[in-house]
Amino acid sequence: MFGPPRPTAPEALSPSASDAQGPVAISRSRAMMVHGGLVLFAVAILARAVQLQVVEHDTWRRVAERQHVSQQTVRPLRGAIVDATGTVLVETRDQVKLHIAPREIRDVTRRNAKRGAPRIATRAAIRSGLRALAVPEPLIRKALDTTQKWVSLPKLYMPSDVERFAGLPGVHPERVRRRINSASANLRGVIGAVNADDEPKGGIEQELDPLLRGQNGQRSVVRDPRVGNVESPELASVEARPGHTVTLTVNQSLQEIAENELALALERTKATGGDVVILDPRDGAVLALAGVRDGKPSLTSTPMAVPYEPGSVMKPFLVSRLFDMKKTTPDEIIDTENGSAMLPGRKRPLTDEHKAPQMAVRDVIRFSSNIGTAKLALRLTPREQFEALRDFGFGTYTGVPYPAESRGSLPLPARWSGTTQTAVSIGYELLATPLQIAVAYAAIANGGELLQPALVKEVRDAQGVVTFRHERRVVRRVLTPETARVMRDLLASVVDSGTGTAAELATFDVAGKSGTARRGENGVYLAGKYNATFAGMFPAQAPQYVLVARIIDPAGTYYGGIVSGTLVNGILQAALATRNSALDRNALAAVAKAMPAPVVVPKSDKALAQAARDSAHRDSLLAPPPPKAEAAAAAARVVIDLPAPGMSTATPATRTASASAPLSTVPSVYGLDVRQATRTLYAAGFQVSIVRGAEVRTRPAAGTMLRAGGTVQLEVPRMEPAR
Repeated sequence: MFGPPRPTAPEALSPSASDAQGPVAISRSRAMMVHGGLVLFAVAILARAVQLQVVEHDTWRRVAERQHVSQQTVRPLRGAIVDATGTVLVETRDQVKLHIAPREIRDVTRRNAKRGAPRIATRAAIRSGLRALAVPEPLIRKALDTTQKWVSLPKLYMPSDVERFAGLPGVHPERVRRRINSASANLRGVIGAVNADDEPKGGIEQELDPLLRGQNGQRSVVRDPRVGNVESPELASVEARPGHTVTLTVNQSLQEIAENELALALERTKATGGDVVILDPRDGAVLALAGVRDGKPSLTSTPMAVPYEPGSVMKPFLVSRLFDMKKTTPDEIIDTENGSAMLPGRKRPLTDEHKAPQMAVRDVIRFSSNIGTAKLALRLTPREQFEALRDFGFGTYTGVPYPAESRGSLPLPARWSGTTQTAVSIGYELLATPLQIAVAYAAIANGGELLQPALVKEVRDAQGVVTFRHERRVVRRVLTPETARVMRDLLASVVDSGTGTAAELATFDVAGKSGTARRGENGVYLAGKYNATFAGMFPAQAPQYVLVARIIDPAGTYYGGIVSGTLVNGILQAALATRNSALDRNALAAVAKAMPAPVVVPKSDKALAQAARDSAHRDSLLAPPPPKAEAAAAAARVVIDLPAPGMSTATPATRTASASAPLSTVPSVYGLDVRQATRTLYAAGFQVSIVRGAEVRTRPAAGTMLRAGGTVQLEVPRMEPAR
C-alpha cells in the first residue's frame, strides 16, 4: 500500500551508487570559456596598468604628491618704514609662541649626537628653559602637569631665545609674525596700521601696500605622521621676496619736539585740541605732523584730514596776488574807518581789533586789518579771487600719499553770496587743512613756487636698490620772486612789531601771520569758541621751516598771535637746541642777528675794593701747586729671597690702610684740574677713587686726618672727563 521504503542519505551517497552511474564527462567548450575569461581578465589588468602607469601617469603622480607632499605659502616679511634719518619706525619681526603638551614629554637623545651620548632629561630641560625665559613658576608647573593636555604660554619670544627647546618632545613652537610700531603716537596716524591678517588699515601702510607687502613664496614639505611636516631639498620651492623699505621725510627728533610743545601748549591754554605742521619750503618735504583732540592723539592725521576756517592767515595770498597784478603797493594808504565799516553785500559792519582811520597796505598785514583786506579784495572779481586761492592750492588735494587727506572747501564763484567775497578774503566761508596752509606759505617762502608736498623720501627694494627718490616737484608758479620777497618782509614785520610778536626769537628773524577765527559747528558759530592759528617761516631771510600751529578753543586769551605764536616760538627754540632737527647750521649762521655788546657799567671804588678782597680770599683757598715729578731711578738688578722679611702678602685688591699707619691730612685740591688733583693726593700717600660730582673736591674734605694708604674719593665734574 505504501510501496517500498526510500533509501536514506548514506545509502544514496554510497560508493556503490556512484559506481553504478559511471565516469562524469567534462565539457570542452566550458573549459575554453573559463580559460578565455581568465585571459580577458589578465588583459584588462594589463590594460589598466598601462593606463595608470603610462596614460594617466602625471595625473596620479600629482594625486600621490597631494597625499604625501604639501604645498605651503610662505609669507614675506613686510617692508620696514623708517624716518628721514634712518630710525626704524615700523618693522615686521618673526617671533615664537610656545605650546607645551605635558603628556608627550619623554627623555630623548638629541639628533646628530654621538653614539653613547647620555639621554636628555626632557622635563628638567624644559623646566630650566622656561625659568630662563622668566616664566612664572605656577605656569611652569601647569606646563609640566600631565593632567593637562595642552598649555600655551601667553608671551611671544624671539627665535634665538627658544632654540634650547629644539627637538624636545612635547614642545611645539609656533612662528608668529608681528608688526612692531615704535613710532610716536601722532605719527602712527600718518603711518597707519596692519591687522592680524597683514591687511593694511589707513595711512602709508594702505597707500603703499603693494610695495610694502612683498611677494609670497612656495615651500614643499613631506608629510610624516610621526614627526610632522619635513622639508626636503629635492622638492622645488620659491623664496618669498620681502617688501620694500619706505623712508619718510618726517624727522623723528623734530616730530617729538612738535608733539611735546603741542602738549605743553594745550595744557597751558586749556584748549580742546590742536595741530602742528612743519614743512621744508625748499623741496616740500613734510618734516613733522602732530594732531591732538580731547587730550589724545588722533587716529587719523588731523593736519591732513580735518579742514577748518583758518581766519586771517589767508590774508597774505590775496594781497600778494594784488601786488603781482599791480593793483596795489605796500605803501598805498587804505581807509580803515577807525575799525568799523559797512562794506558791500554785508549785513553787519566789519570790525578791526587795531583801530585806525587809515593804514598803509604793509600795516594792513602787520596789524591784520579786516577792513583793509576786504577793501583790497573787492578790487578783484569773484573769479579772480577764486583763481588766486585755487592757485595757492586751496580746494584741491595736495598730492601726499595719504588716503584720508581732505581737499578742504573753496566754493565756486557761481555759489558765492553777497558776503562771500569779503568773508573769503579774511579766511571765512572756506575750509583748509593745516597742511594746505603750510604748502601755500611755502610758496611765499621759496620765491613763489607752489610745491607738491612729500611724505616719502625714498623707497628701496630688499636688495637696497633705490626704486624711488623724492625730487622737488613744482606744481605751478603763483608769485613772482620779487612779490614773494616783499611779502616775506611784510610777514617779518608781523613778528617784529605786529600781531605775532610772541613768535619772535632773539637770535634770528621770524616771519609769519596770525589768525583768529570763530569756530562753527553745523553752520552755527559757537559763543566763545575760536581757532587760533599762526603760520610762520624760519628764518625770515632764507626759510628752512614753514610752521603752521593751530589751537582749538583756548581758554582765556584766544588770539592766534599769542597762543599759537608762543607754540611756534617753543618749537623753534627746541629745534635750535637739538642737533638733528633738519636745520642747515651754516646757512643759519649767515642770517643770525648781530647781538649787541653788553654795556659795561664802571664800578664804584667801594665795589672795586670789595672785589679785591674777594679775590684775595679766593686765592688763599687755592691748593698749593702739585709736586713736580721726580726723575725715575735707573733700573738695577736686585736678587732677594721671597718672602722678604716684613713683606706683606696681601694682594693689591686687599690692601687697605694699616691700623698702625701714621695719620696724614687730606690736602686741598681747590682750583686744580683732575690730573693735578690726582697727583696731589697720591703724593700725600693716599689711594684715589674717582667719582662723578658737581666740582673737583675730595671726600673726606680737605684738612681731615686720614691714615696713610687710605682711599680718598675725588669728585669729577660731569662735563670734564676723568683722566
